Parts: sequence; C-alpha cells; structure tokens
Amino acid sequence: MPAKDKIYPIEEKTKDTTKIPQKIVSKNSWEDMIIDALDPELQKQHKWNDYEIIEELPSGSFGRVLVMKLTSNPNKIFVIKRVPYVSPSNKKSADEELKMLKFVQSKYTVRLIEQFADGIDLCIVMEYCIGGNLRGLIEEMKKWNEIDRKIKSYEIIFQVLMGLKVLHDLNIVHRDLKPENIFIDQNGNLKMGDFGFAEKIASQFYIKTAGTKNYAPAEAHNFDKMTEKSDIWALAVIIIEFLTGVHPYEGKTMDATISNIKTNKFAPLPEYIQGELRIMLLSMLNDDHIQRPSAVQLLDSELMQLLSRIEGSKEKRIIE
Repeated sequence: MPAKDKIYPIEEKTKDTTKIPQKIVSKNSWEDMIIDALDPELQKQHKWNDYEIIEELPSGSFGRVLVMKLTSNPNKIFVIKRVPYVSPSNKKSADEELKMLKFVQSKYTVRLIEQFADGIDLCIVMEYCIGGNLRGLIEEMKKWNEIDRKIKSYEIIFQVLMGLKVLHDLNIVHRDLKPENIFIDQNGNLKMGDFGFAEKIASQFYIKTAGTKNYAPAEAHNFDKMTEKSDIWALAVIIIEFLTGVHPYEGKTMDATISNIKTNKFAPLPEYIQGELRIMLLSMLNDDHIQRPSAVQLLDSELMQLLSRIEGSKEKRIIE
C-alpha cells in the first residue's frame, strides 16, 4: 500500500518550450571527456574492420550487441551495437537511440564514443562497463549481510538518481529502467544505458508506454502513459529487489505480477529497511505518479545530500 507520509511537496508542471540542445556535456563528466580528447586513437574515425569481436552479448530483436577491441590497441575495449539501417522504421529506431545517447552524455550514463556505417548497418560504439550490469550484482548480493546491502543500496540510489536528473532535466523519460540497463564500470560506479525506448515528453506531459512490463508502473498498464515519475517508480522496484533479492510485486506468473502492479499490491518492506530510506522507497512506489517525488526532490533529501558529499570527497582524493 502507498506511504501515508507525504514528506515531498508536489511539483507543479509547466509547459516546456525549450529545445533539446544538439549535445549535452555534463559538468560531472569532464574528467572522462578530457581523457578521451587527449587520446589520439579515439579521435580517429574507425570502421568495422578496425575492431575485433571478443564476445556477443544477449540482445533483443533489434540488432546485435558485441564486445569488441581495437586491433591497433587491444587494451581499448568497447561495446558496439550493430543495428539494421534499411527500412524507415529501422532508421527511425536507430536515429532515435543515437540522438538520445548524444543528448544525455554524463558521468552517470554510458558514453557514446563514435558511430559509423558498415554495409546496411549502423554501428554505435559505446564505452564498455567491465563490471557487467546490476542484475549480476543483485544475484551476488544474496550472499551479503543486510548492512552491506543497505550501504550499497544508498550508492545505487544516488548514482541512478543523478543519471535520471540528467534525463529528466531534458524532459526525457528512460521508459525501460531495469537492472539489466544499469551498468557497472571498472571503478564500481553505475551508469544508465540502453536508451532505445527513451523519449522526450512534449506538451501533454506524458508519453506512450514502452519497455519491460514488470518494471513499468500502474499508469503504464492502466492508462498506457508514462512520465518522469515512472522512472522513479522503477528505481524503487530495483532498490527493493537489490535489498531483498525479490521483485516487490512478484506473483506466481507474469500476469499475476502485472495485476499486482496495477493494484499497487506489493510485499511489505522488511523490518531492516527503516528511517528515511523506508519513507523514500514507499513514496517512490505511490500508485499516483503525481504524488511521487522527483529526482531533484529525492536528491535534496538529507540522505542523498550526505552521499553527495561523500562522493565529492572521493573524487577530490582521486584528483589529488
């Protein structure tokens, strides 16, 4: 059942009249951008034959996803998404994903390296996150104690919220936020990826439903609409799944799970989830998307402000 404590004020939505800029470079990503700018190998325009396949990753029906290395420098490893670029629908899907990748470049999102054509395919080269995705970490954390899980969950919430803020500041909704689309880099930092379903909200303040059914909230199933607050709901589900090892709305079948989501019937949070974290998660699961806090409101909480200071001090030590 939804939380009764309303600790977050409701934001009033105003009509957005701004245009998305051609490219966004977050102030949080300057270190990576400078490193790339100084790397002559990454300033070259490559072609398919400049790369060598290491392995092919599981992917959906739209294209192939491969881990590849530069033949001229085997230490440079990337993920390349190879997508068909023939039919109008193929071109539209590929162009939209590429556009989104360019818009949302930041420390908290998977970085776009380059793109090029090969035959009838478009090849999108992105940074490789060697730590895999959050799904693997959820499986691993089942061996952890409750305290370690809670500590790590704070870090996950903060870093994903920072990524969502980048998107939501541009009025972009991810629409497919799930453990498989949150990646872990070599330093253990989290980055959002797979923006194939991401879309900008226009003047009606909502967009059509897309993405993975059991990570889509009630408004997606009941009214076929999603907003920025739909991403907030999905993040709460991910965090609870990380803390408990179980999807909070899980039923015996997918249909049962969807029914639970539609009626906001989720498993009670365990007793070890207390304080501001508990209040935060319950508010994020509110079945009324208007009542859910925004990424900015959540980042303004005392808990997230503390994590911001901790992360800032870590970065300062790395620079020094």
